[in-house]
Amino acid sequence: MVIPSDLVEHFTAVRFAMDITPPGFFQSVLADFIREGHFSRHLRRMRGLYSERRAVLVDSLRKELGPKIQISGEQAGTHLSLILKGIEDRKLVERAAKRNLWLVPLSSSYLGKAVHQGLVLGFGSVATEAIAPAVRKLGLDSR
Repeated sequence: MVIPSDLVEHFTAVRFAMDITPPGFFQSVLADFIREGHFSRHLRRMRGLYSERRAVLVDSLRKELGPKIQISGEQAGTHLSLILKGIEDRKLVERAAKRNLWLVPLSSSYLGKAVHQGLVLGFGSVATEAIAPAVRKLGLDSR
């Protein structure tokens, strides 16, 4: 942690009160992991994997759902927003759950009235080969 020197004593007291000592062993292992270049290799591998999964998801969504959707946030990250046209997201989420698809309605992300109906789709932990079949299971035609 980087903090002003006049706050070190206060932060140390709080840290001590929380759990007595920092996890030195784990910090040492993580420092070795980073120093030996494993973290950089891991990041490169995961960026490639997430990029592939994102591309498959976007392609599958466009192929299966075409004009019914607008995709936002597909450039980076492990989530994207799918804006639905004329479909209530919470009802879709309920139907999807019956098909073993666990989705997050975009409308629940708004503090006030929802501006858009849609889904927040995460793909970081989904196997690439499972993405297209899952998109097909959405079944937006059966409102």
